[in-house]
Amino acid sequence: MLAAGGGAALLPAVGGLPLFGFAGMALMLAGGVAGVPWFARTLLAPLARRTRGSVPVQLAVRHLHGAPGEAATALCGIVASTALMIAMATMVTSFRGAVDTWLGQVLGADLYLRTIAGASFDPATRTRLSAVPGVERLAFSRQLPLTIAADRPPISLIARPELDGRDPLFVLIDRAPKLPADVLPVWVSEPAQRLYGWDPGETITLPIAGRTRFTVAGVWRDYGRQAGAVLIDEADYERLTGDTGRDEASAMLAPGSDAVAVGEAMTARLPDTLRGQVEVTQPATLRSLALTLFDRSFAVTYLLEAVAILVGLAGVAATMSAQTIAREREFGMLRHLGLTRRQLSAMLATEGAMVGLTGALSGIGLGLILAQVLIHVINPQSFNWTMTTQVPFETLLGVAAALTGAAAATAVLAGRRATARDAVQSVREDW
Repeated sequence: MLAAGGGAALLPAVGGLPLFGFAGMALMLAGGVAGVPWFARTLLAPLARRTRGSVPVQLAVRHLHGAPGEAATALCGIVASTALMIAMATMVTSFRGAVDTWLGQVLGADLYLRTIAGASFDPATRTRLSAVPGVERLAFSRQLPLTIAADRPPISLIARPELDGRDPLFVLIDRAPKLPADVLPVWVSEPAQRLYGWDPGETITLPIAGRTRFTVAGVWRDYGRQAGAVLIDEADYERLTGDTGRDEASAMLAPGSDAVAVGEAMTARLPDTLRGQVEVTQPATLRSLALTLFDRSFAVTYLLEAVAILVGLAGVAATMSAQTIAREREFGMLRHLGLTRRQLSAMLATEGAMVGLTGALSGIGLGLILAQVLIHVINPQSFNWTMTTQVPFETLLGVAAALTGAAAATAVLAGRRATARDAVQSVREDW
């Protein structure tokens, strides 16, 4: 099932949906749960071969090693819930880390200006803003919707100056070899490449000034526009369309300049027609807002992760309690052989801790495998962007500690009831 799941995850999307990716995750989850008994025996085999040590610990190890099916019964629910929780947590951590890194790369200016309500910066206004004291460099851009296919949302057309593939304000992830001088270059975002198959070096037609042919110069990373975007040089855009308006600007300030003061001075230079229609923000504000929106979007995911682990813990508690109570005669026989109640409690605590730790390791390992399907298969096929895996180590340690401690505590509490009766009463068939 693990192999079949891995093979299914490699198949392409169906109608834009990652159906095989989800099927692969289901197969891998089932295979991982089915392999728990083997994993428990393998994990405990070195300990079971030891002939020295504490009697309660040896009894606990030999019981779990000799009857891994009982441990598997307690672990099925926790392995499944833990694996899904770890997979989702790893995906969200990777996504958030990728977005955070990307924001740090693209928000390289000191101030950002954006018009609202359809307003734009005309050439005269751009000249006045560029002359504000403290402004070292001011780059204006234009963003417009561009319909490529009638059955898909429009992509974003972005016209910016000096696009040579080395612009620090966008992250190039692939580029074509040197292009001929007589072609019009265009840089496409990663979602646009995946949606329309635009690869570096390919000639494409865009509905700009009728239908204009461009050559893809490179692919850039973009987490802000799921429908895709294309970048063209500002001069090419103005020559093709005659549009001299701009709706965004990024300002690099001179060393020692105060961003707030410069922003206020730029606002004061705006004509009356633009008063109240221009937003001035700093990169830290934009980055904080973007990450806040990200966390709000995934708030339900965080809640589901917590619910999943609580359900798993409840399953372990119920199963460990039932199994411990059902072993009352076994505990009575051990009492006849000389074990004290304290030793029985130690044995149960060790068994519970081992069951919890085995479940945690199984769930974490399986969850990290499932996370790769989420990150590298389902996300690209669903949202058209890629990212690298970032493992939430603190979450993994916390889950392992919680499962181990909860299972041990549950076993001890249930064992108190099972060992409370007299040893003779525990082994009698009838009373």
